[in-house]
Amino acid sequence: MKRRMIGMINKLKTNWLSIALAIVVIISLVLSGLIWTNPFQYEGAHRENVTKSSQQYTAQSMGDVYLPTTMVRTDGRGSQTFLYSTQISLMREVKNSIRGWQFGRVATVKSNNGDVYLSYLRRHNAITLSYPNAIPTLVFNETFSQTVNSDQVAQINHIVIPLKGPREVYLLSDHRYGIYRLQVKKGSFKQIANLTRGARGIAVDHKIINGETMLTYPKSVTLPVFAFQVANQNIDTLSSNLLSSSHRSNITSSKNGDQVVYSSGNNQRLVYHRNNGTVDYESYTNSDDHRSTDQLYSYFYNRLVKTGVQLSNIRFDGTSNHQRRFTYRTFVDGFPIFNEDGYGSIQLEANTGAERCQMSRYSLQVPLPINQQEVKLPATSEVLNELHASPHFKDIKGIRVGYLWRSDDNNKVVKLTPTYFVRYHGNWVDYEQLIK
Repeated sequence: MKRRMIGMINKLKTNWLSIALAIVVIISLVLSGLIWTNPFQYEGAHRENVTKSSQQYTAQSMGDVYLPTTMVRTDGRGSQTFLYSTQISLMREVKNSIRGWQFGRVATVKSNNGDVYLSYLRRHNAITLSYPNAIPTLVFNETFSQTVNSDQVAQINHIVIPLKGPREVYLLSDHRYGIYRLQVKKGSFKQIANLTRGARGIAVDHKIINGETMLTYPKSVTLPVFAFQVANQNIDTLSSNLLSSSHRSNITSSKNGDQVVYSSGNNQRLVYHRNNGTVDYESYTNSDDHRSTDQLYSYFYNRLVKTGVQLSNIRFDGTSNHQRRFTYRTFVDGFPIFNEDGYGSIQLEANTGAERCQMSRYSLQVPLPINQQEVKLPATSEVLNELHASPHFKDIKGIRVGYLWRSDDNNKVVKLTPTYFVRYHGNWVDYEQLIK
């Protein structure tokens, strides 16, 4: 028996290199299989466990949070294509390029003319970057490292970059259909064109419907279904991040049914809803300090950082309540994510003497393989026709394609399914809910 053991040990010593190589090959095959079965990547998905950390894993600048969210290329015939990439962040690459440009003075081209405005949104041989909501020119300057006169151009909805013709860029404001021209003294248009060549594309068309600019899909759209592991931020860490301050850090907690209430003094309160993982934070002060709307963009960015939420895929997605409430949303491959419980979004609000935050402790973490066919969505015109037959149509203010967040029972795995969403009574809802 002893001789057999010695013989086996000697064989292992002799063949250890072959055995190690075999193990490496097996591991490589398994990993390759996972990659091939799940080629779609969640931009910036992090692999670390965030449940016990109060720090972000990705340093996300204010300019990145306030980037435009859609990129459309219009060819020489006027056909428009929504561009997205599963490999890189196209918008960040374009931002980095424009930050090196030098603009001249601003000139007003036209205002108060919807037809002319639409012609610029459909300008041939151009790239159009669009925000989901108007942003102040001061934020545009911060994002792209520019010095555009904010007294002349107050807010921006679209950036039109012609790839041929005069070296000019156009800033478009949906408010009164303002069109502004910037001369480009320094900058490479060719670099922008090269960045977009390898992108995937979906046929789209800019329209103005009921006075609102919308990006529509003239043909059916086929998009993949995604699956992700869910990261659960530790609620004690989250409450500490939101409630702590330089003046007071004594935090108490108490349970009330399915709720856990965290307090810091008499003016800060956080309610954690254990049944769905959402959080409501409120802070009250005696101060009469009232920040302007423009000041809220940087202030709320700092509040986002303080939550400890991973921000690499979070984008500004609009304002409400007289521009005092901001919504920030998770995006995947350029498409927004929606959920009835607010998963994937953060709402921040500031009024005189009061601040509020609504969010959840769940966020997308690691992309997972999923064996499910792609989803084919109808053209926008078909969806609008269905909605027009419903009594809700008059209350619809916008339409967009995005992903619906559906979690498993334990909120450990989420499936993202593409569908149309419409803005109904101030909220984005799955259009199918309104046609049932």
